[in-house]
Amino acid sequence: MATDNINNKSAKKHIRFPHETLAEIDESIKREKVDNPGANFSAWVLDACGRKLKAEQRKKAKE
Repeated sequence: MATDNINNKSAKKHIRFPHETLAEIDESIKREKVDNPGANFSAWVLDACGRKLKAEQRKKAKE
């Protein structure tokens, strides 16, 4: 991995999305910008990942 892909706070990962999924995400971001002008793709993906991880933690805690 190239050194510019990692810093002390984060690392880059590259991912491909289906065109339809990207279009839906972009529309979601446009709607979110009404209330949050700083909304962007990276924040949307980080939020979605965080929600998935929290759901897994809740499921694991119930076991």
